[in-house]
Amino acid sequence: MNDKPEILVIASDPETRKALSSILQTEGLKSVQASHLSEGRALLASQPVGMVFCERHLADGTYLDLLPAAQTKAGNVPVVVTSRLADWDEYLEALRHGAVDLIASPFKPSDVSSALQQARCEKSADSANAADAKLRAVTA
Repeated sequence: MNDKPEILVIASDPETRKALSSILQTEGLKSVQASHLSEGRALLASQPVGMVFCERHLADGTYLDLLPAAQTKAGNVPVVVTSRLADWDEYLEALRHGAVDLIASPFKPSDVSSALQQARCEKSADSANAADAKLRAVTA
């Protein structure tokens, strides 16, 4: 992902954004930050974004309000939800709504690495499904 689009980090707390961006930097990834959902949506619409880490609740909405924008971009942008609670029910809810993962904050580097890997797997599966659909359309 080094030469890929940036990772969008949306969190209300500047220290949370800084901590996550620092972990991403150790992974060799660049990030762009937003403190509000509206700012995150604008960045998502205006520049190439390879993945989003979005806080569960923000002042102007929740990650659920971001998912449609991430899912309408070509290839679907994977969204990882971050939460202080991060219990099993919250995890399952996030997956049901289309997030690729949910991780607890404060962040552990291993959790961020795992979320990055999960997003890569999702992207690979999306690419394979899109190629399969194109092949079926051509041969039909």
